Amino acid sequence: MSPSASPGHASGGGSGRTAAHRFTVLGPLRVHDGPAEVPVGAPRLQAVLAVLLLRARTSVSVRDLVAAVWGDEAPPGVLGSLRTHVFTLRRLLEPGRAPRAAARTLVTTDDGYALRVAPEDVDVTVFELRTAEALRARAAGRPERARSLLVSALDLWRGRPLAGVPGPYAEAQRTRLEELRLSAVEARWEAEIALGGHDNALGPLRALAAEHPWRERVHELLMTALHHAGRQADALDVHTHVRRVLAEELGTRPGPGLDRLQRKILTAGPGGRADDAAGTGAPPRSYGPARLPQDIADFTGRNDEADRLCAALESDRTVALGSISGMGGIGKTALAVRVAHRTRHRFPDGQLYADLRGTDPRPVEPMEVLGRFLRVLGVPAGHLPALPGERAALYRSLLATRRVLVLLDNVRDLAQVRDLLPGAPGSAVLLTSRSRLAGLTGATLVDLRPMGRAEALELLTRIAGGRSVSAEPEAAAEVLDACGRLPLAIRIVAARPDRTLGETAALLADERRRLGTLRAEDTAVETTFRLGMELLDAERVRAFRLLALPETPELGVPAAAALLARPEREAEELCESLVDLSLLESVAPGRYRYHDLLRLFARQTAVAEVPDHERTAALARLLEFCLATALDAHRTSLPDDVFPGNAAPLRSAGLVFPCPREATAWLLDEQTSLLGLVEQAAGDVSLSLTVCADLLLAADPLGRLGAQPYGIERAARILAEAARAAGHRTAEARALYMLGSSVQHRFAMRLGGPVLDRAAELCRATGDRTLLAHVLITRGGGALALRDFTTAHALLTEALTHGRALASRGVEAYTLGFLGLALLATGRAEEGLARCREAVAVTRATGDVAGQANALHNLAQVCLRTGRMPEAFDHLHESLRLWRGTGSRFREGLLLGAIAQAHNLSGRPVEAAEHAARARDIAEARGDAGILARALAQLGHAHRAQGDTDRAREHYHRAEGVFRELGLPDADDIARHLREL
Repeated sequence: MSPSASPGHASGGGSGRTAAHRFTVLGPLRVHDGPAEVPVGAPRLQAVLAVLLLRARTSVSVRDLVAAVWGDEAPPGVLGSLRTHVFTLRRLLEPGRAPRAAARTLVTTDDGYALRVAPEDVDVTVFELRTAEALRARAAGRPERARSLLVSALDLWRGRPLAGVPGPYAEAQRTRLEELRLSAVEARWEAEIALGGHDNALGPLRALAAEHPWRERVHELLMTALHHAGRQADALDVHTHVRRVLAEELGTRPGPGLDRLQRKILTAGPGGRADDAAGTGAPPRSYGPARLPQDIADFTGRNDEADRLCAALESDRTVALGSISGMGGIGKTALAVRVAHRTRHRFPDGQLYADLRGTDPRPVEPMEVLGRFLRVLGVPAGHLPALPGERAALYRSLLATRRVLVLLDNVRDLAQVRDLLPGAPGSAVLLTSRSRLAGLTGATLVDLRPMGRAEALELLTRIAGGRSVSAEPEAAAEVLDACGRLPLAIRIVAARPDRTLGETAALLADERRRLGTLRAEDTAVETTFRLGMELLDAERVRAFRLLALPETPELGVPAAAALLARPEREAEELCESLVDLSLLESVAPGRYRYHDLLRLFARQTAVAEVPDHERTAALARLLEFCLATALDAHRTSLPDDVFPGNAAPLRSAGLVFPCPREATAWLLDEQTSLLGLVEQAAGDVSLSLTVCADLLLAADPLGRLGAQPYGIERAARILAEAARAAGHRTAEARALYMLGSSVQHRFAMRLGGPVLDRAAELCRATGDRTLLAHVLITRGGGALALRDFTTAHALLTEALTHGRALASRGVEAYTLGFLGLALLATGRAEEGLARCREAVAVTRATGDVAGQANALHNLAQVCLRTGRMPEAFDHLHESLRLWRGTGSRFREGLLLGAIAQAHNLSGRPVEAAEHAARARDIAEARGDAGILARALAQLGHAHRAQGDTDRAREHYHRAEGVFRELGLPDADDIARHLREL
């Protein structure tokens, strides 16, 4: 929930900046001390520096350094050579340094060396930060920002990366970095084209295409730029050339992207704007997201297991799989993260991470993870498929031509991860689980056991210090036995220097006697947890307990501050101090989570030790913070809509969003946490059902804009049942409205109707006119789809009365548009036309883009049915343009189907078939059954008009099946067309 650091100004972590030097690797390796260049010298010396730079702030073992610099050519005296190179580097980087100075740039670790440099002092890190920020800007619909960031990122390049640096590591990095640069160049010109700069892009893209004749993405961009410049023939010539080159030199044919773009250019005609990958078609390729958790600097042991897993992940034969199993606290995640960082150079297209919370009562659904991964891979929010199978298919398609490492942590079982496994060679997956995932075909399985005595002692020594262990060797052994030699337990008891090992051993022995009824492994873990608690002051004990209360996967600093009732800076300091003591994990700057065992322990002690009223107050503060933020997101997304919830002031101000896209993005990013809080609050009688219901209601923009948030129906059902049991009719009405809306969004009108009728009944009983207006609009729209026009007219007329009484321009506009359709259907076409024109006028006056797009669509429908064809097409195309601007793929599919219908009604079946096919493709990719059925019907009409009865029959059959499954009367129309064939 906190903003990210600006590229080029990222925190260096640890104790802050310790180096005054700047380093460049995007070209020849250079070191600068202020304006002066520091000569690095011999190529092998550069190779050592390159490894340490590109793995900065991470310990690189001597063994890894030798392999990276010399590979198989390591001479017999290689260790002496390495030490000489390190000594030389120290003299270069730390000239005149006093022997016992506190801070070093190049430090010696237990098994190797680490270079302490700030991220902003290494050009490749700045490059990766800027390109990642550009990806986020592009996904948020800010092409100007994306272009600016990409230009500044590419300006950092000075030639071939690590030019002249020898060794296998440098060679692998050159390949990775060159691929990143090419992806950034492609994205830079994609942004330029999106901003209308196709003429500027033509020259550079032609040069790039000549340099990379087999890189299809470059040719797609060149075709797009030529087409936008009005040079349709030249664009099609590019496709012909690429097809010939691929056939003659590689024996292959162009991929579906190039062929699809060719068809769209042919259909769009000269000067038209093809719906392509550079505009609004297929989601663009990402720049290699790096989402791995931070590696543990003092990771110890597990060398054999790590080597086995690294070898498995680096296999090129198929999708590489590795799985780590073992009890809680044994170090599965730490090992997985270490292996992932060791092998990340093999996966230049990115690394993905997800904690599946397999031991929680409510583990993460694969659908949620797929949505998160797809967005990270560059799929805009409105383009996310609605069905699990379609999301999985898109995910596998995006990974099919990439090398991506996927780390799935805390897996419950194989069923949870099947849809998250790539389908093509090149990518790799690493899993951790309490259970042994023996059914994972082809996987390398590693079962972790408690650490050996030597490894456990080494870990204790690295954390507590060699002097402490040497001074009390017997106490150290007792501490390790009491901890069961579990890494998590060892970290906790060794984290505080204010107690000797002898004192720690005595406390552990006493605690074990008090917990003697537990199993041995549980005793080890809980004993150390309790001891860790005893080492905290009262403020940190309180934070440790309260932060574990919400059922959310992680918390940002603003949310933690609300939960703890502390200023944000103080809350962040508390969280960081718990991270330092290994009682909390930092997943990203300003975001925190618990190890699952620690969360369970913290909650148990909170229930036992924290008064009920204090726990309730903490959760209430968090709920109000989330509600205040969600309300701002609702107001920003739907600025002319009156929020149909409680108007009571909140104690929390929440976060504020500058634009609708950022507001909607926040709702999407946080929906798992928000819905989890709704379910948790619904089951807690001490928390406000009103706040809980309003928090659910604030997610309404996602459904209206076509995002189809996963899990909202489940949360709405749980809340409705809880409110019904408590006799809270207001909360029940709000939950039923959200449930009915979500169901009708799936075109299941017959299922949603009764739910909305009950919501309307409750609104009338409680006098809630604001929510009633929203319920009536939604219910009226469903009645229109079911062709119950009399009911629709009555519902919408009442909704209009309430909307005007509430001075809600948003409610008024949406109602007028639907009412116009109802009037048309009941034989009052001119009145319907007037209502629809009025709806457009209202939305244009208020600047409501989504509302205007909806109103134009409704007006176009009336124009079509009253013979105003040119006007209808104008409105449809303008509506499509506006919906595309919002990123709503759902609405785009809806409008393409409507344009296909208009072409069919105008006697242009070829154009109708093209638009209907595009609508079908979008609907199938997203899983939108209603839009799919309509698109299939229009395809049937188009092929029938062209005399192709076989294809018409095929599409009609599919359309009828979907319509019948949805319970829509359109099925009878299609059946009649089938009988006529």
